Amino acid sequence: MISVHAARPVRPRQGRQKHKLPLAFGDRIFEDDDHLLIPSIREVDGEERFKVVGIVEEKLFTGVFVWRGDLPRFISVRRSNKGEERTYRTAG
Repeated sequence: MISVHAARPVRPRQGRQKHKLPLAFGDRIFEDDDHLLIPSIREVDGEERFKVVGIVEEKLFTGVFVWRGDLPRFISVRRSNKGEERTYRTAG
């Protein structure tokens, strides 16, 4: 699989240490035909962030990212929380 996420100047281990997933895993969330894109509402981030929520291997995951041109640059990739799961299930 070719990774489509934007280059990241910081160490990719940072996201993996906290959530046990490499940031490149976020690309797989976009492969869910029913994935959701949700704008972030946290103003403290200082930039416009988004969440992508989708199913990978029968489990629901969330990736937090910023757009860099046409490509997402992932900040965090993790299993979805209950609120994200509820949003995903009710959107379909």
